[in-house]
This record gives sequence, structure tokens and C-alpha cells, in this order.
Amino acid sequence: MDTPVRKMKITNMITKKNFYVEYNPTTYQLSKNAEFGMDPAFDSDSPAVQFTYGTVETLSMQLFFDSFSTGAKNAPSVADGLKLKGSQVVNSLSKFFDVREMTDKVYGLMQIEPKAHIPPLVKVEWSSLQFEGFLKSCNVNLVKFSDMGIPVRATMDCVFFRFTKMGAKVKMNPFGSPDTAKFRTIEQGQSLWSYASSEYGDPGRWRAIAEANNISNPRILRSGKMIRVPAIE
Repeated sequence: MDTPVRKMKITNMITKKNFYVEYNPTTYQLSKNAEFGMDPAFDSDSPAVQFTYGTVETLSMQLFFDSFSTGAKNAPSVADGLKLKGSQVVNSLSKFFDVREMTDKVYGLMQIEPKAHIPPLVKVEWSSLQFEGFLKSCNVNLVKFSDMGIPVRATMDCVFFRFTKMGAKVKMNPFGSPDTAKFRTIEQGQSLWSYASSEYGDPGRWRAIAEANNISNPRILRSGKMIRVPAIE
């Protein structure tokens, strides 16, 4: 008796909607760095090395999608399976199932959720892999097309950032606390929700920072400006 294959599941933690990938990845990589500062040491041929901070953990993988030759049993959903069956019984000139209907489910996880004003927190589950974070980047490579020019096969290179909850952050860094007001200088590429995530452990608290600094449009921040990150109870 064949053992059923457990497929990787990805869940949008805001909408609670989930889906399964068509094919499980052949490999995935978990990566995290420790950053060190180097200070010149007087009368020494090597600098003094001091730990500064740890970087966020990342999950990287390549996913494969195929609406051209995949059997319906491998489809991510019943609806996709029906489309696959339909595309396999007609001749190649009329194949209609665009593989992007499957890849867009992953790609869309970088879109801002209207209620939260940020991309959704997602959970990736596959056997012992349990990873919660945000989809940072996703490159889609369309590699096969039907005679009508419809993409029917694709690979996706995805990178996820792990999200660490506030309680875990306080344990790792007992000298930093969200109940103390702080001042931060805005750097290029930063956003209020990224400050809320790093300072409070919750990107949804960006409004507290906006109100403390009279920021009416959180999408427009001037690099180099100092902002106040208020304390929270």
C-alpha cells in the first residue's frame, strides 16, 4: 500500500485561507546570520571583534507548477484538478489552463491586506517544517507555453522572513522593552509597520507611531527624520 504524500500547506494568517502547493520542493534552506563589529586595536595586527546583532531567519525554496502534463491528483485543489482534466483531453491548440492561476496564490501573499495595511503573516507547514513569517520576495519563471502562448509551466523562487513574537524577542533581548519610549532615525526603505514589528513585535501597531508623530500618510516617510516610538502598556 502506497503511503499518501503530504503536501506543503501555506496559510494566510489574516484571512485564514490556505492552499497546498502542486509539488513539494526538492530542497529548502533555512538561513540566519550573526553580525559582528570590528574595532581597530592599538598595536595589534588584528581588530577587536564584538557581536552586534543577529539577523532575521529566512526560509528559501523553489516551487514547481505544471498545468500541462500534471495529473489531476497532483492539483492543489479540486477546481484546479478539474481544469487539468479538461486541458488534457483537448488538443494542444486549445489548452486553456494558465499556470499563473496557481502561482498567483503564492505571489499574492506579498499584496497588502486592506484591513491590516500590510502584507499578511503566513504560515508554511510541511511535516516538521513549521515557519511563520512574511513572503519577502518571489521570482516567477515561466518556462513552457502552449501553442496559443498560454504559460503552462513555471518555477517560483521564494524567500520568507521569520516573524518573532514580542514575548520571544523580550526573552532574547531583556535590555530592550516596548514599555519605554524610544527615538529612531528613518532609513531609506523603512516603514511604520516595519518599526512597529521590530519595536512592538506587532506590525499592526503602526498607528501608535503615526499618531505620536502626527503622520497622516504612513506611506510617505522622509529619510533622515527622527521619529518617536511611544511606549506601550
